[in-house]
Amino acid sequence: MASFIGKLVAGALPLFGGLSPGNTNGGLVNYQGRPDFLGSSAPWGSVTYDGDTVNQKTPETGVTRYYDFNIARAKLSPDGYQRDMIVVNGQYPGPLIEANWGDWIEVTVTNNITNPEEGTAIHWHALLQKDTPYYDGVPGISQCPIAPGESFTYRFRADHVGTTFYHSHYSAQVNAGVSGPIVFHGPKSQNWDYDVGPVLISDWFHKEYFEIVKGVMGSGADRIAATSVNNLINGKMNFDCSTVTDGTPCVSNAGVSKFTLKPGKDNLLRIINGGSAGLQYFSVDDHLMTVVAMDFIPIKPYTTNVITLGVGQRTDVIIHGKTGNLTNQAYWIRSNISTTCALPDQPYGLAALYYSDADSDANKVPTSQPQDYDVTRFGCGNEPLTLTQPLTPMPVKEPDTTVTINVIDTLNATGNDEYLLNNRTFHANYNLPVLKAVIEGTGSNTTTFDPLWNVLPTGDSKVFRIVWENQKFDPADPNLYALTFAHPMHLHGHDYQVLSAGPGPWDGSLDADASNALRRDTHILPPNGHLVVQFETDNPGVWPFHCHVAWHVSAGFDVNILERAQDLVNLPNTAEVMNQTCTAWDAWSATNVVDQIDSGLRMAMERS
Repeated sequence: MASFIGKLVAGALPLFGGLSPGNTNGGLVNYQGRPDFLGSSAPWGSVTYDGDTVNQKTPETGVTRYYDFNIARAKLSPDGYQRDMIVVNGQYPGPLIEANWGDWIEVTVTNNITNPEEGTAIHWHALLQKDTPYYDGVPGISQCPIAPGESFTYRFRADHVGTTFYHSHYSAQVNAGVSGPIVFHGPKSQNWDYDVGPVLISDWFHKEYFEIVKGVMGSGADRIAATSVNNLINGKMNFDCSTVTDGTPCVSNAGVSKFTLKPGKDNLLRIINGGSAGLQYFSVDDHLMTVVAMDFIPIKPYTTNVITLGVGQRTDVIIHGKTGNLTNQAYWIRSNISTTCALPDQPYGLAALYYSDADSDANKVPTSQPQDYDVTRFGCGNEPLTLTQPLTPMPVKEPDTTVTINVIDTLNATGNDEYLLNNRTFHANYNLPVLKAVIEGTGSNTTTFDPLWNVLPTGDSKVFRIVWENQKFDPADPNLYALTFAHPMHLHGHDYQVLSAGPGPWDGSLDADASNALRRDTHILPPNGHLVVQFETDNPGVWPFHCHVAWHVSAGFDVNILERAQDLVNLPNTAEVMNQTCTAWDAWSATNVVDQIDSGLRMAMERS
């Protein structure tokens, strides 16, 4: 495979043309050239960027934007290797959701997954969902799954400005292809001339997602590590089909994505790690990047030639376009999966970069050389907290409550992989979501929660701090793995402050500036290390806090933050909305076997 990539980069192999967009991605996937706002004028008028006002308080635009999502199986070949997928509206990645800050979005999701049937649910990653926690899209927590043949309409607010994505939160279904980008326009924290649009990077697997989960969750000789076989940029990459021995249709030069910059202009790229497991290093040959936002939060700009992105993280960068003869060249965009912090077989993702006035064939193969950078300085983590500070400061408050959660990767009594968080793992009950239990009064206090729901109430706390400890345990114990992994930790319903992240146990000191700690919704808990975060309890809901590696969630790596339970009961429409999915799911699951073998259900069930 390495020689294949070398020949590709050297231009010795065809770069484009092996398959049509319909065969690779289900249609042309092109998000480039986003406007500054939707409509004839900016609905926020003369409002300029002023920090948290932009990210927390939304204007009343009076606009609702409507989308229809059809979730169904398909056979596509994003890298030339045909595989079974589950996609949105027949394409991968899915269609772009785009809105102005303050708009409402309604997405009607129809589950047409057949042969076999299974549930689905869509999570709108990183949205606060204030007053709408039942639209967060997590089966077993904020809703029941959408049953086969049924539809459910999500309605939520564009409550941030910036870049994110949506994805299935049903088992590891995101790995099957149910994901796509989201862009919310609003007052700019920095000026740019051209919005290139979303750049989705994703580790890629040729096995069907259920088989991957089955291997990861297996025991003994049946336990198989989830090794990615390729790395895609906006759903495309070439693959060495000479390695295929199972007769699956495969074309080696399926094609890579192409991007265009404006010469001499400031170009915005919205980079999203929408993959399943891989920590990525993103760079553009012969170009520097000015980082202007991480997740939804604008930060003090800094210039670099490489950025890190764990699964679920987003980074907005500005690239100043070249001029003159330099625009006649083609350049490589590169995203490399870490070979020490993840399990890639082929880690290199490539896309081609051109300029709009380039006097060249649009299919010219880049000959540029990779940037020189040392990724070992990141240590399977993110950039230093001293480098990534929000543009608008928010001082770190003293917490009312501090909870330490010890992470152990272990084998349960049946020999299956399981994550324990303070000796508890997570298993959802799809027929009784935690939020529904709270609303109905069956889970109003800790004594009535099923321990398998792994609920962590915030109680009366105003500021809640969590210390994650991810330590190396005694390898002499056969049920405890000697190695730990990098975990991108995502909290729903909040932008948390990152206070410390690094090797070893937390010593009580802050890595971040106490007057201006980084705020984001996903940050990496490093191997054999710690992550300390805190948030204000200003958003009633049941909010999952989990590792965003798909298989780790499958193994129970999730704790559910129950925030202001007493206020949840008074939210309007909660019971009515939740019954829409639960009534249909109860009816379907009563007569059908639910094919789940991971943390989605109390009991492991094999496919019949």
